[in-house]
Amino acid sequence: MIRMPSSGGVLRAVGVVAVTGAVAASLAGHGANPHGETAFGPSAPAADTVSYKEDVLPIFQKRCAKCHGAKDEEGEVVAEVSLIVINYERLMMGSEFGPVITAGDPVDSWLLEMITEGDMPPEGEGDKVPEEEIAVIRQWIAEGAKNN
Repeated sequence: MIRMPSSGGVLRAVGVVAVTGAVAASLAGHGANPHGETAFGPSAPAADTVSYKEDVLPIFQKRCAKCHGAKDEEGEVVAEVSLIVINYERLMMGSEFGPVITAGDPVDSWLLEMITEGDMPPEGEGDKVPEEEIAVIRQWIAEGAKNN
């Protein structure tokens, strides 16, 4: 709170707080556009909104399932390094190398590291995962990697 030396100091201080709050509210109104972008680029979903089923699974189906969960020509499930990402329980079991998701900790989640470092998908096996999709996966993990 700003203190003003005159007898109307309380009113002036309250006015400063009101103006500051109005500016903050105004700026908040200029957040994401209908396409999920801000003036500063793509935005991640709002806190506590990322769903495995609705948001993360479609990314894994599009970008990862070919090698980690889809069926091959003979109808057998492909599970390179024993990792299946299109089934929540199997994803959370991890791979032959151990866990790939550390719920609540994107920094310690090996799967996210492989995607962000560009190791997955491997060259020639598909397009790199766009930053917008990486942000969704990161937020889902940060929120606890829930089966929702």
